Amino acid sequence: MNKRLLLLSSVLATAIFAAPASAQTCSIASTSASAVNCTVGTTLSMTMPSLMKLTLSGTAVTLTAPAAISDFDASTGLSSTTTTGPTFSVRSNRSYRVQVHADAATFSHTAPSGAATYNKPIADVEYLIDGGTPVTLTTSATDIGSGSAVSNSTAVQVAYKTAFDITKDQPGAYSLGVTFTLVAP
Repeated sequence: MNKRLLLLSSVLATAIFAAPASAQTCSIASTSASAVNCTVGTTLSMTMPSLMKLTLSGTAVTLTAPAAISDFDASTGLSSTTTTGPTFSVRSNRSYRVQVHADAATFSHTAPSGAATYNKPIADVEYLIDGGTPVTLTTSATDIGSGSAVSNSTAVQVAYKTAFDITKDQPGAYSLGVTFTLVAP
């Protein structure tokens, strides 16, 4: 009895889970001496994924800081410098956008022993794309480039313009993460 039940279960499982074979046939039954043919059509299908690549060159950027008191304006105490940043390029089989944002609202600051720390705001940093108009860096992702399907885009140059204030910017090492993101709209 158990063997019959097991055999019956196997047959039912095979019948339930077996996929019906979809087949087309073609037959020729002819006594004709001339050429005859028979055709069977097929369908090809595929799924093409979004293929995208962002290449960022020069990812460790050291911002140029004022080196001497004379680099600051004598009446305002302000200074600014522009530093060449990374370049980016995109390869994509669809339209794309490139975005940039700061990872925090302030730089992290390691002050020398006995010196005050300073939370330098990211508003002191602007970015320029291919020498264009400076835009203030924020923690919100901002579009800095876009395009359509391309086998290899031209390298886009990023630069950073940094503002300094002699009364606020304390000695020490400053660090800030900046993220570039490739987006498929």
